[in-house]
Amino acid sequence: MNMIWVAIATMLLSGCLPTTKSITTDAHQYKVEHALQHPQPLPDNNGSLWVEHSSLQLFTDSKAHQVGDLVTVLVIEKASATRKIATNKQKKSSRQTNLKSAFGALNGINNAFAKNKITRTLNPKLGVNMSDASKFAGSGGTNNSDTLTASVTAVVTKIYPNGNMEITGRHQVTINQQPQALVFSGIIRPLDIQANNTVLSSKVAQATISYGGGGELAGATHQGWLARTLNQIWPF
Repeated sequence: MNMIWVAIATMLLSGCLPTTKSITTDAHQYKVEHALQHPQPLPDNNGSLWVEHSSLQLFTDSKAHQVGDLVTVLVIEKASATRKIATNKQKKSSRQTNLKSAFGALNGINNAFAKNKITRTLNPKLGVNMSDASKFAGSGGTNNSDTLTASVTAVVTKIYPNGNMEITGRHQVTINQQPQALVFSGIIRPLDIQANNTVLSSKVAQATISYGGGGELAGATHQGWLARTLNQIWPF
């Protein structure tokens, strides 16, 4: 039974590692394809030469505003965190207790020893000394810094009632059979889209950014499944 649990844990741990299949598989493909095939609204042609809501108008910005439109996300993410913690604890206690003559019992015992000519006597002043001391000192610190700069063109996959738009983008590159993919999704406001149809990643709500690679190089940077399993179950 224990071997079964170990095997299950091994499979779960191995499934967390990036693989070529996990990198090249697009989890949002159906959503994007459905958005790209979304029917466009019929133009309100009342005899004018200009078509309303057209992205090709000469005097308006070509910004994404409906399902299926494209918008370029400028991913500029930089995060830095530093934390230090220190603990110093010291405790010391001392206690002394004396029982004089042990409430008179020891004097009676010594008198009995004297009558029987026993030279050994008991100290009429018994004492108990107790002392305890403990000291603990600990310190720790973390320093983390991450930077990601890229751009990805996303597809508008949903329009919310308040006008905000859900976008999903993916950029995959394969070099020497080593795939790398940048996946981006989130919610943007039309007001945050710049004149060149770009939006900063800092203006995206509920942003989810995933960047990783697969292949032999990615596998070489991770421990084997047995080593990972032992690290999980080893108590020391």
